[in-house]
Amino acid sequence: MRTGNEERKVEDIKFLKAQLNQQLFMISQPNEKVMEAAWQRWDSIGKPLRSLGALERAVVKMAGMENTVNVKMDKRAIVVLCGDHGVVKEGVTQTDSSVTKIVADNIASGKASINIMAGKAGADVFPVDVGMMGEHYPNKEFQPMVMCDRKVAQGTGDIAVEPAMTQEQCLRAILAGIEVVADLSTQGYEMIGMGEMGIGNTTPSSALVSVLLNLPAEEVTGRGAGLSDASYNKKVAVIEQAVKRYWKATEDSEIPDGPFFKIDAAVELMSHLGGYEIAAMAGMCLGGAVFGVPIVLDGYISVAGALCASLINADCTAYLLASHISAEPAAWKVLRNLHLEPVIQAGMCLGEGTGAAAAMVLYDMGLAVYRQMETFDDIHVEPYENYAKRQADE
Repeated sequence: MRTGNEERKVEDIKFLKAQLNQQLFMISQPNEKVMEAAWQRWDSIGKPLRSLGALERAVVKMAGMENTVNVKMDKRAIVVLCGDHGVVKEGVTQTDSSVTKIVADNIASGKASINIMAGKAGADVFPVDVGMMGEHYPNKEFQPMVMCDRKVAQGTGDIAVEPAMTQEQCLRAILAGIEVVADLSTQGYEMIGMGEMGIGNTTPSSALVSVLLNLPAEEVTGRGAGLSDASYNKKVAVIEQAVKRYWKATEDSEIPDGPFFKIDAAVELMSHLGGYEIAAMAGMCLGGAVFGVPIVLDGYISVAGALCASLINADCTAYLLASHISAEPAAWKVLRNLHLEPVIQAGMCLGEGTGAAAAMVLYDMGLAVYRQMETFDDIHVEPYENYAKRQADE
């Protein structure tokens, strides 16, 4: 028999699931007719057909998301979600968890890599604490260059030996991610990149990918911010241990059919193996689909969050843009699973949203051509024939 406190926790979880489910009902697919019109605009421009490749496809995708051929990304943001990880105590990183707060505070002070790169990309940087160790920050509003407090807890559990968080905490982190997108959308932001800061967070990301793509630990594990051979082997072993613990803990659990089935499956997984910033990233991916805002993924941690989001609602991937292929070994497999096409392959693995910032500059270039270049009619040249499309139509 449950105690009164246990009953309240069950009711709290039901309420949070209902909140999340209500948001999911707002998701619709991007407008295909608008996307076709955007392709017509591209094909009318006086240049070889489809010659800007992934940049053209990204602009068309944005048109469908924004429901207009007049694509805009003039006001853009990069959200850096910050959290700590108990698995650091297993020796899977070069540094300890104190570095998370140091770098996070540098981001809020405008001194980090993302601040410099976002400045070049014309993006405002919003740091958010969803699960760092330490006291709460006083600011509760989403403001550029000011740490916003959405702390769910002070770091996760050590996933090698215990769940990362409770299901209630996982749901709160997901909803915090959706809230970020809702707020920034209201502020007029037309494109949102997402990054993270959390020492040790490639370990839970790899554990999640291992389960979701059914891959062995050695295929999903990289060297993170730089590991010796001994530390790398330790990291692989820790991920194997965490995944085995998850399967053992859930082997007898049955997720009941019903309106929350997909939510339950994702929350069970993330509560065992995830991180607060990873769950919040999943929420941001869902939020992009809810509010019709393009979400630009960064590296491995963000694509792991996107993979978790797709478990909740696969339609959210239509609102995601992949910035680059992370140097982490399984990153390309995750992107392929999500059917996302990166525009950069540069061996990047810095995090913080730096890949998203770099991609925004390329999107700017593509969008400038889309908006400004003269058409074949303008230059009095016979348009190219799209033979591939004609053959497909036939």
